[in-house]
Amino acid sequence: MVPQSGTTFQNGAASRSDGLSPRDGATSRGGDPSRGGRVRRRILLAAVPLLAAGAAGLFLRGNPPRGAVVSEAVDRTVPPGSTLTPWGRVPAGVTIGSGVAVTGTGEVLLLHRGGGAFAADRMMDVDPVVVLDAGTGEVTRSWGAGMFASPHGVSVDGKGRVWVTDVTTNHVTVFTGDGRLERTIGHDYGFGLDTCLAVRNTLTNLRCTGDPYIFARPTDVVAGGNGRAFVSDGYRNSRVGVFDADGRFAGAWGELGDRDGAFSIPHGIALRGNGDVVVADRRNARVQVFSADGRHLATHSSAAIGRPYDVAVGPGDVLYVLDGGDALDEEGGRHRGYVVTLAGDGSVTRRWALADQDADPHQLAVGPAGEIYVAALNGPPLWRWAPR
Repeated sequence: MVPQSGTTFQNGAASRSDGLSPRDGATSRGGDPSRGGRVRRRILLAAVPLLAAGAAGLFLRGNPPRGAVVSEAVDRTVPPGSTLTPWGRVPAGVTIGSGVAVTGTGEVLLLHRGGGAFAADRMMDVDPVVVLDAGTGEVTRSWGAGMFASPHGVSVDGKGRVWVTDVTTNHVTVFTGDGRLERTIGHDYGFGLDTCLAVRNTLTNLRCTGDPYIFARPTDVVAGGNGRAFVSDGYRNSRVGVFDADGRFAGAWGELGDRDGAFSIPHGIALRGNGDVVVADRRNARVQVFSADGRHLATHSSAAIGRPYDVAVGPGDVLYVLDGGDALDEEGGRHRGYVVTLAGDGSVTRRWALADQDADPHQLAVGPAGEIYVAALNGPPLWRWAPR
């Protein structure tokens, strides 16, 4: 045998010409691992699962988007007579306005959390859906106690049915106009699913479920004249889910991201007169427009628009956008409360402001005569502006 470089043989035993003794990892005459060799092997064996876990973590993490930053370098002055003020004679327990909608006859529906925290785990013991007379602001009826834990968005379709999302039950619930339960859409969670979904905005490649009826904190819903409903879903699913008139899954589009067609908290949704779907993509600070089958048509983003919390379509098919500010989405972000209208190219054509810029506006609705209603999280739950 020819000795390898750096090794000599003496009396049949190997020694190191580089100064390393058998204690440093060489093999003894009998072939048993030395103490140093055993230690190194143990270290390597311990490192293998750590390296595997690290590689898996890098794979699962994917590329989560960073929240968009909205510039303050823009003039947000509103013209005289364009200020929303508190409205409605709501009972004392009606607090934390989460959603608002207007019926075809002009009635105003306020959705509130009754003082409960976001994603609270207790069912509300007060009615979260409150209906107000558009002329007097008086409450005419209410419903929903014991059915919701953290109601989030509300809308009314062309048949007068009321649609409500809940970010705790993860259901979309449909009522008749007088509050009778018609349908609930969404499957209940199995063991461990909530935990999986909770980390998926960071571990973006983590697969939690293939069930299209699983909502993950759905934010809003809108239904068209054919009964087809579009759900912005939401804080954890980053998709638009589509359901037919019978509540059956009919398709979906979107994923977590900041490219066109992707979402980072799709927070509000509306339908244009031609059937196009408009989404308030909150953390990405933009409005996206899609065809009814999910084809991306346009993206509108600017400092003048701000951070869209909701979108609504008013008379004349005018698109309204609610700028809810940056306090919940940027470290040290500022509170804001504005409503703007957009032209087809995304430019701002008109602006309104809430009288209290710290109200944290959350959802928007437009009445048949162009009235603007905003549900707000802080202070008075409902705000209004009406044309003179």
